Amino acid sequence: MTPNAPLKPSASSPVVLAHISDVHLPPPSPLPGWRSFCNKRLLSLASWKRHRSHRHLRTLSDEILGDIARLHPDLILNTGDLTNFGLTEEFQQGAAWLRRLPRPGLIVPGNHDAMVGQSWQDGAGLWSEWMERCGEDDFPYCRRFGEIAVIGVNSAVSTPPFMACGRVGAEQRARLARLLDETRSLCRIVMIHHPPRRGLVPWRKSLLDHRRTAGVIARHGAALVLHGHSHDGTIAAIPGSAIPLVGVASASLRSSRSWRQAGWNRIAVRRDIGGSWEIDLDQRCFSPDDGWHILRRRHWSIRAES
Repeated sequence: MTPNAPLKPSASSPVVLAHISDVHLPPPSPLPGWRSFCNKRLLSLASWKRHRSHRHLRTLSDEILGDIARLHPDLILNTGDLTNFGLTEEFQQGAAWLRRLPRPGLIVPGNHDAMVGQSWQDGAGLWSEWMERCGEDDFPYCRRFGEIAVIGVNSAVSTPPFMACGRVGAEQRARLARLLDETRSLCRIVMIHHPPRRGLVPWRKSLLDHRRTAGVIARHGAALVLHGHSHDGTIAAIPGSAIPLVGVASASLRSSRSWRQAGWNRIAVRRDIGGSWEIDLDQRCFSPDDGWHILRRRHWSIRAES
């Protein structure tokens, strides 16, 4: 299916989206010199060596991509944290990884991708090909795919040590409101790393302006909001609305807890004869011991706006 192909109002022709997040690709070896770690990255490096390198496994993320390839989605949506330390070398490695995706992809940055302040061209700007050529100050971007509008919001900001908060900001919220209004006749799917709702992550990892961001989405409308960051396969709602807010497990995490096992969300969208958006969600998880299973299935019928 080409990116601008219209959706047919038929149960047999859904557009299928793959939602992944928090891949945390293993950093390149050897790592750059010590000067790159004279900052918050040093704490993250210690965490990686002690714990995270044994839990975030490339073999699991490869298994996820293999499953995605087998199920042939039309578009892969990545809600951030492709890196661990936000190094330029990691962004270059991430760009190579994105080029090898089995289907076209879009991404928004996560907090690990903004661990310390750096120039856009040496950081997330290396992924602009998968962000509609968006500049640092141009978020949110919008990719139209037939009758679907995917809107990518950037919540990634540099934070002090031991903090992993996010922020959208007033200017980006204003642009988000305009984009949601301009795409009102489409099935609007918002991508963001930090969940715009209290309670899904601890305060130190929260979206600091979650109330204002959720308020914009609730007032201007959307069909679905996708997030990462929590490493949990959760289903909630945008406060003040019935808009589904869907999290996804890390695509590389080994866990004994089913809702945190490495996985991805398969999302099928179609427009029925009556004009409503019919959205089906399968939360797919993988365990090296038990193989693939469906954590949860949900269906939403959402009235299309004109």
